[in-house]
Amino acid sequence: MHHNLVRTTARTAVIGAVIVLGSTAAAQGAMAKPMPRGIVSVPCQTPALMSAISGARSGEKLHLASGCAYHLTAALPDIDTGLTIAGSGATLDRSDADGTPDFTILTVDAGDLNLVDLNFRGGGGPTGSQYAEGGAIYNDGGNITVLGGTFTDNSVAGAGGAIFNESGTLTITSAYIMDNDSYFGGAIDNNATMTLRASYFSQNGAHEGGAIDNGGIATVIGTTFTKDTSLAGGALANSGQAALSNVTIQDNWAGFFGGGIYNSGSVTLRRTKVYGNTPDNCDPVGTIAGCSG
Repeated sequence: MHHNLVRTTARTAVIGAVIVLGSTAAAQGAMAKPMPRGIVSVPCQTPALMSAISGARSGEKLHLASGCAYHLTAALPDIDTGLTIAGSGATLDRSDADGTPDFTILTVDAGDLNLVDLNFRGGGGPTGSQYAEGGAIYNDGGNITVLGGTFTDNSVAGAGGAIFNESGTLTITSAYIMDNDSYFGGAIDNNATMTLRASYFSQNGAHEGGAIDNGGIATVIGTTFTKDTSLAGGALANSGQAALSNVTIQDNWAGFFGGGIYNSGSVTLRRTKVYGNTPDNCDPVGTIAGCSG
């Protein structure tokens, strides 16, 4: 059961320089500067970031400008090679300017991608495409590791407001994922293999799976879900396999079923607290050992 959520979310203030795509001359002057041993320093200029990603060689490490907001009017080049992007608190920010199209900020086709202390904001768009998936990240076969960073105000009409993990693997540690929305999986829609550790989800919304819609294999450890909303599965809607350990699911809301978890697959709980959710904690009652209705 699904429905469109209409929510107003506060835009996150972004500290740092805001750079837009400039003239050809500006782009030429903003090329990323190579450094020893495969390290590339990327100045706080969007053309430089585009150039660094499109020209990246396998094993390179891109160092973004600390605190910079790379203001995007188009998607970044697809990634299909091994790459590390060290954000140092930088933000990949879809432009709010009139006429900016809807787009996924970053698509990963293959390779091992490591994202460190990098923020994503506004991916997808305020309207979204009818079949859009993954506002911030669309994983179509890569192995993505996220360490730190935030995902805020990403929105699509399809699946995975912030991240759509279609295939490959997704590992997230110590991230804040808030105020994202979509039809399935307000924050994340997982159809493959996903591991979440020590992260925080709040105020994400969807028709199904306010924070996460899982149809694949999900392992969630030491993570908190609160104030996420949906019709079914305020925090988590699961039709695959989900194993939760040392997780807190509190004060989430569903319009009909499973204020905390809605389960049609397999869910196991270990030292996990599911309480204070509306209208119930877990549904259908009795499908999740250790979770009362």
